[in-house]
Amino acid sequence: MKKDKAYYVAFIGVMTALVFVLFMLESYVLAGFGVTACILSLPVAISLSIFDDWKKSFIGGTILGVCSCVFCLIGGAGFIFYANPLISVLPRFFIGITAYWTYFGLSKLFKKAKIRYFREILPCSIAGVVGSITNTVLYLLSINIWMGSIDGALSAMLSVAATIYFPIELAACFVLVPLYVMALKKVNRRITKKKATASATSDATHEENAVCENEK
Repeated sequence: MKKDKAYYVAFIGVMTALVFVLFMLESYVLAGFGVTACILSLPVAISLSIFDDWKKSFIGGTILGVCSCVFCLIGGAGFIFYANPLISVLPRFFIGITAYWTYFGLSKLFKKAKIRYFREILPCSIAGVVGSITNTVLYLLSINIWMGSIDGALSAMLSVAATIYFPIELAACFVLVPLYVMALKKVNRRITKKKATASATSDATHEENAVCENEK
């Protein structure tokens, strides 16, 4: 049990580092526009939320939100007003939840489909789109709620986010989420296989030791 927790904590740590690096890359490349498009980090966050069971569906979005908050705190005055956890973290908590249940429902619906695309890939793609919509709608809504009056500059930034970045994020999530989910499932299977092998080896060693003790 402790080993399982250790594996999972290590996995989450690696994924958090990956999301943060991707978010930094996106943010610095698009820093001049004031609002960034999560073209790479958002699909990773959604994939983290749907590849396992529903109890972990909030993790991917929460990781993305925390990374966003930390980046805004260290990114300078131009980003500081986005560091409010009610803006950067809370809306993204729900990304994985909506994406997971979309994926779950579509997987049940298409589980008997003969074509692999409908059975495995399309549910991931649509879940990615739903997660992206959840992110954009709740994030912009939070900005409107918690920042009070919006000046002309911020209004222009939000207009760019809604009209340009949003369609790009939708397309990225539709294409990348299935690829990321397949990669994460493969990694998870390898880890599970290694744990099973290690457990079997350990049990065999204990049995050998017990036999030796009995012979003595």
